[in-house]
Amino acid sequence: MKRSQAMAVGLLLFAIVGCGGPSTDERENRKAFERLLSAISLKNVKELERDAQAIEVRRKEGVLSEPRYADLLEIIGKARQGQWEAAENAAYAFREKRPYFR
Repeated sequence: MKRSQAMAVGLLLFAIVGCGGPSTDERENRKAFERLLSAISLKNVKELERDAQAIEVRRKEGVLSEPRYADLLEIIGKARQGQWEAAENAAYAFREKRPYFR
């Protein structure tokens, strides 16, 4: 195969497959998580509950998986118990491990 043909095939495959970035749902999950992390960092109970509710809605809508919901619920639980530092540390570890998630 000539080089120009190989490049054309490569470009075609790239166009079909795409660049593989995060989906809209994954981006929205990240935004919901970042709001939760802010509430935890500020030790704001009102915002924590609002953000926890938003995460619950995303799970019910099917755009947040059960395993990731369980991870977030564990973080929320620590914050609800007043373990703000532990919740914040867990949230930062979660974000580092899963920049985008479903």
